[in-house]
Amino acid sequence: MMFMVYSPEGSNAVSPGQLHAALKVDPSKKVNPVQRSELEQMHLEAEDAAKKQLQNRAALKHYQSTQNVDHERHIVVKAFEIMSQPVVTVDKRMSIADAWQFMQAKKIHHLPVLENQQLIGLCSSSCILSRAILDKTGALEEIKNETVEQVMVKEVVTTHRNMDIRKIALVMSEYGFGCLPIMSETESILGIVTLSDIVRRVAAEPPLGLYA
Repeated sequence: MMFMVYSPEGSNAVSPGQLHAALKVDPSKKVNPVQRSELEQMHLEAEDAAKKQLQNRAALKHYQSTQNVDHERHIVVKAFEIMSQPVVTVDKRMSIADAWQFMQAKKIHHLPVLENQQLIGLCSSSCILSRAILDKTGALEEIKNETVEQVMVKEVVTTHRNMDIRKIALVMSEYGFGCLPIMSETESILGIVTLSDIVRRVAAEPPLGLYA
């Protein structure tokens, strides 16, 4: 499996296609039975789409064969090559006021939350700002008396150190994640990949190819 979802109840291995179910997304609305004529039409449309896809692939392959391909652009970058480490973590009992000050001091936006050294949640700056009021300078003016445990995201999608960062970027983009913790085989946190880490790598040399 490529990704793991951690929560206070434990962990669960999933593939990208299973993330919607793992994150307890509301089930789809019931669909009415499809009539035979509709099935035939869908089949024909699927055939046409498949033919067009093959034609497009053939055209793309021909175009690429006529170009002077730079193989360095097809380099595959792994999570461990760009992740931030060591990871700053917090205890679930920390107040969100202290967590905010901690983030400001460390210049970070995401804090994995631990209980008995096990990942149980993720507290991001957005979690805290929804419970706070800032003044014109950006300093805390008012904040609720709550703990990290009360505001944290309780289902944390993670992955392993050898994951292709293009797959990480895809999942982060599709689900709106600001980061993905990187876990070891023993379920300890090795690092964390943020949007900033990915942007820095994409902008670096040698350039990162968008396709393998």
